[in-house]
Amino acid sequence: MANDNLDRPSGSENQSWNQPSTSEGGQTGRFQGAQHLSAKDHGVLENAIRNSVSRMVGAGHPEVAAAEVPAAGIKDLDPRLHPEHDPVARQMPGTEKAIGYRKSLEKALLDTDPRSHRAMIEELQRSGVPMQTLAIHLFSPVAAQLGNQWCDDEIDFMLVAVASTRISMIINHLSHVSSHRAQEDRPVRRVLLARTGRAAHTIGVAIVASCFREMGWMVDGGVDTELDDTIYTRLSNTPYHLLGISVGQVDQLDECTRTIRRIHANPTTRRMKIAVGGPAVLAHPAAFNRIGADIVAHSALQVVSYADGIRA
Repeated sequence: MANDNLDRPSGSENQSWNQPSTSEGGQTGRFQGAQHLSAKDHGVLENAIRNSVSRMVGAGHPEVAAAEVPAAGIKDLDPRLHPEHDPVARQMPGTEKAIGYRKSLEKALLDTDPRSHRAMIEELQRSGVPMQTLAIHLFSPVAAQLGNQWCDDEIDFMLVAVASTRISMIINHLSHVSSHRAQEDRPVRRVLLARTGRAAHTIGVAIVASCFREMGWMVDGGVDTELDDTIYTRLSNTPYHLLGISVGQVDQLDECTRTIRRIHANPTTRRMKIAVGGPAVLAHPAAFNRIGADIVAHSALQVVSYADGIRA
């Protein structure tokens, strides 16, 4: 998948990650090109890292009941880092096992030896934990943690870039393995995933796609598919059940609104369901409530649970 780096806005921040910089205190600093960012660009980059990675993760059917979690103290925990406290997410099969891999996955992603993350792929394949559970309880929290560590100057951005490339490789590999295991007798449902321009939410879209594949959906589009005129041709030529739009910036609200209205005005596509999500939706949810989408996803659990109710 092209450009599988940590979700970030396009522009001046896409500079060299080949050499880390060093601060006067001897600590490893942010990536070398960071000094050329304006304050505004730096703020946009930090916001994208904090908010866009972990919130676009899918979860699956609640199949295994789990013990109730005490309410005290949970409200203070970051739901991006601790999705296990969601009453639906914690019922997913293999939750505890997936949580147990967090530290080892983070270590493997940051290890200079590439054999570590390759070994992690093999370990996760042997684990038998469903891809949807890994997505919500492992990949998303680890990606969010890495983003937070960079924002807090705990690790160099170059390391985050390398780690995000590796986690994308792991997700893509396990996703395609998982999709081959999907039951062939399931009714065929098809989703088209697209993103607005000027942003590349690569990890989040990849994780969502992996969850749909494990649910037995045919997944088209992804991080390379922008919300442009070619979308209408694809929707007209192929009977999709759902269009998922990842919105990077709130100023793309009008673009999304026009797209949805055009789809609803076409007799061929007006019955198709539309879901919108992404960093802009999470930052300004009220702005997207009346644009005509069938679901404005404030969380991954919402969109995947909604999709599960769509019949072929």
